[in-house]
Amino acid sequence: MVEMTEPVIRMIKHPDTNKVMATVSPEGEPHMIVCGSLMVTEPDTIIVGEVYMHRASEYLLRNPNVEFMVWKGKGAYSIKAVAKSRVDSGPVFDRMSEMLERMNMHCVAVWTFEALEVWDESASDSAGDRVI
Repeated sequence: MVEMTEPVIRMIKHPDTNKVMATVSPEGEPHMIVCGSLMVTEPDTIIVGEVYMHRASEYLLRNPNVEFMVWKGKGAYSIKAVAKSRVDSGPVFDRMSEMLERMNMHCVAVWTFEALEVWDESASDSAGDRVI
């Protein structure tokens, strides 16, 4: 587990940031989805609302390893993480459901991930450097 730095957290929280999650199929093939509900709840914790995540959820049940890519402009970070839990009730689920309902989306569950590594993937001289 690692604690994400403030610049990484700020980028994740910014409404104009692009967010993608990659999972791995049982055959070892990558599978990526747009992940607009990605949020940080603690410096080491990411949550994602399960909306239209049919294959991604299936893959997470078999292999909990994921990678998130977040970018805005030339700035970008890759966050390697592991799924820790999936809940379909409780305060975190209720908060995510309310947020997604405002966008006319239905939240099935909320996945919680533990951050393991963060890499700088910006279009800059620091591209490819490990942040934490």
